[in-house]
Amino acid sequence: MWIRRCYALNVAIAPHRNCRNTASVLRLNPTLRSIGVLLSLLIVCLIGVIILRASLRPSIIIGGKAPDVQINWDMPAADADQISFSASGEQICTMSDDGLLKCYDRAGAEVFSATIPGANRAIISPDGECTLVYAHRNPENKQLAFIDDKGEICWRMNVASAIWSADADSDKTNAVFAVGTGEKRIYGVSVGKQAKRFRRFKSSGVACSMTLDASEDKIVYGTWQPSSIRAVNMHGRLIWENERDAASLQFVESPGNSDRILLRSTPNRAGSDGEATLYEEDGKSLRRFTLSASESTNIMISPNGVFLCAGYSKMIEHAGKSMPQRHAALYDYFGRRMWDKGSMLLQVTPLLVNDSGFVLISDGKTTLFVVAPDGAIKQACELPSLLVRFVASQDRSQALAECADGRIYHLKIR
Repeated sequence: MWIRRCYALNVAIAPHRNCRNTASVLRLNPTLRSIGVLLSLLIVCLIGVIILRASLRPSIIIGGKAPDVQINWDMPAADADQISFSASGEQICTMSDDGLLKCYDRAGAEVFSATIPGANRAIISPDGECTLVYAHRNPENKQLAFIDDKGEICWRMNVASAIWSADADSDKTNAVFAVGTGEKRIYGVSVGKQAKRFRRFKSSGVACSMTLDASEDKIVYGTWQPSSIRAVNMHGRLIWENERDAASLQFVESPGNSDRILLRSTPNRAGSDGEATLYEEDGKSLRRFTLSASESTNIMISPNGVFLCAGYSKMIEHAGKSMPQRHAALYDYFGRRMWDKGSMLLQVTPLLVNDSGFVLISDGKTTLFVVAPDGAIKQACELPSLLVRFVASQDRSQALAECADGRIYHLKIR
């Protein structure tokens, strides 16, 4: 009995002896003690960095009421090879390949029509006072024609080479346009009732896309040969620049209610992947997305520059056969994925994303759905015929849907 008690006592105090031995080793070995202290400090620092990064990352406000989508009015699609909204959303332009221009107001009433032979592109100023009409990338037609709000040509001017890109804005008194040409020049044009003038400056490459902000005296444009994205003032003075892949054309997009810029880098060679990059106002790269050629990836952005929606296609195996499946995925500007939708039964094509993170999608046929930021989905609208083309206004409050029945339907999105 006495032996058993001694054995139990030894077992009970053995761990305490081991602890004392370990402490003794640490006291006698300063190297081990230093390593232990450094490891403890490293762990504390890592935890602090994680907490700090989490606290510095602002939260994204999502939710609210899902928008209602209603067909408002319609018009024939026969003469509308190009459809566009003014930046204000108050005017709608259609342009045919044979030069027929039509302008409508928001309610669908035709404001004017004009014919400019050889032209196939039109862009209207936000106030609706002036519309620029031109031939896109046609070296045989280098004319800019400016149409007033009555449908009359108020000015013509010729540039030195083919017209690659253009954008429109307004200042307090005039319509303002920026035009990029194939000779690597950019024209700044001001058209008013009292005076019409222009200036031009040299660009580093061919300006294949641009966005103009007259109030900030700034043009942001993407170039090719060499490839870059640049911000300059209206006199051509450089504000910032980022070089891009030399084999890609650069297409810039202004979200509308944000100073951010979305850049799509499109390879000049078929089958190569592209890239979409979200830039801050100062040219700092905020987020990058791969535009997979094999998955036909496309990116669209909300007007406030907070949400991005990617549409893509992937091949799946079903019953021993490969078939494409269309998907859409919503991200915030940190790159965090909020949802991914698509299946064999619902082939998803994203059409627009609004400031609250709601996404309007098509099933590839006649039905439109709204997907909430949390992934909840509900039917929004039934189109009269198969959807062929879709163009949204800059603030995403309206859109034009061309259908297979030969009509263009104006959608009110509230």
